[in-house]
Amino acid sequence: MVPVARRNLLAEKGRLAISIAGVAFAVLLTLLVLSLYRGWSGVGALITRLPGDVWITQEGTTGPFNSSSYLPGDKTADLAAIPGVQLVMPVYAREMSFEQDGKRLRVFFMALDPPAGAPLPPDVRERFFPEPGRVNIDTIFADDAGTGIGDTLDVHGHDLTVAHISSGGNAALTQFAFLNAADARAIFGITGVVNFYLLATAPGADVPAVETAATQAIPRTEAHTSEEFAGQIAESVEKGFLPVVSVLVGLGIVVGGAVIGLTTYTATIEKARDYGVLKALGASGAYLYRIVITQSLIVGMLGSTLGIIASAIAANLIKRRIPEFLTDLRWTDAGWVFLGALAMSILASYVPVRRINSIDPAMVFRA
Repeated sequence: MVPVARRNLLAEKGRLAISIAGVAFAVLLTLLVLSLYRGWSGVGALITRLPGDVWITQEGTTGPFNSSSYLPGDKTADLAAIPGVQLVMPVYAREMSFEQDGKRLRVFFMALDPPAGAPLPPDVRERFFPEPGRVNIDTIFADDAGTGIGDTLDVHGHDLTVAHISSGGNAALTQFAFLNAADARAIFGITGVVNFYLLATAPGADVPAVETAATQAIPRTEAHTSEEFAGQIAESVEKGFLPVVSVLVGLGIVVGGAVIGLTTYTATIEKARDYGVLKALGASGAYLYRIVITQSLIVGMLGSTLGIIASAIAANLIKRRIPEFLTDLRWTDAGWVFLGALAMSILASYVPVRRINSIDPAMVFRA
C-alpha cells in the first residue's frame, strides 16, 4: 500500500515538491501568526512584576496608554492607614518622545516613589528604582536608540545615564523605561499630583476590602489588581490584532487544505487506469481508499515538518531583525498545527476516494 502511494507521488517529483512547499507555507503562515499572537498577548506582563498588588487610578481610566489619570499627591498617608496595606508608592507615568542624535524616539516613562527604607528585594530595586539622573531601559528601546549602559539620553534638557538594560519591557507599540521619581517630576513638569498609586498588600489581606477602602479614601477613583491592569494593556493590543489573526489563520487552513486536496485529487485521477487494474485483480475498495489516504498523509507530514522548521527559523529572524514584533513560538502550538494538518490530509481525501469508488475495472480492457 505505502509503496504504491509513494510511487504515485514520485511519478511527478516537481508537482510533489510544489505541493509540499504549499503545505509548508500554510503551516508557516499559521504558526507565525500564532507566535505573534502569543507574544503580543503578554505585552502587559511587566505590570505584574512590579512590587505591588493594587493600582488606584482616576475614574474612567482604561489603562496607562489609552487614557490619562491624575490624582492628588498628598494621599499616601491615607492609603497607608488602610488595614492590609503594607506599602504605598505614588507612580508617575507618561509616554514621551524626544530626539537623540537626530533620531526621534518614543518611550513610556514610569517612576515609582517608595518611602525611604522600603523593604524591596535587591533585584527589584535594581531594575525598577534607578538613582537620580539614571534610567533603566528595555533591550528593544536600546537597540532602536543605539545606546548602551553608560550612555546618556537627553530628555528635553535633562541628561539621564543608562544604568540598566533588561528584556520584558516591550509593550508592542512602545517600551517601558524607569526613572527616579524626582527626575520624573522634573521632566513631566508636574507638582502636587501623581498618575497612580500602587499598593502592596500584606500576605492574607482582604484585597477587595483594600480596594473599596482606597476608592473611598480618594473620591472618583477606581481600583484594579495588577493582573487586571496588565490585562487592559494586552486588551488594547488584542482588539486591533485578533481580527487580523483570525483572517490569517483561516487563510492558512484554507490554503493547506486546498493544496493537500488538489495534490491527492490530481494524483488519483492521473492514476485512474492503475486503480482499475488493481480492482480488476481483486483489490478491495478499502485497500484503494488506504492508498489515497496514505498519499495525503505523506504530503501533509512532509509539508508540516518543513513548515515547522521554517517557522522556527523565521521567528528567530523576526526577533532579531524586527524586535518590535514579539514572537513566542510554542512547541505545543506546533504540535496542534501538525495534527491539524494531518487531519486536513484525511479530510482532503474524501473527493478522490469517491472518484475511486466509481472506477470501472473494465476500463483496463478498453483500447
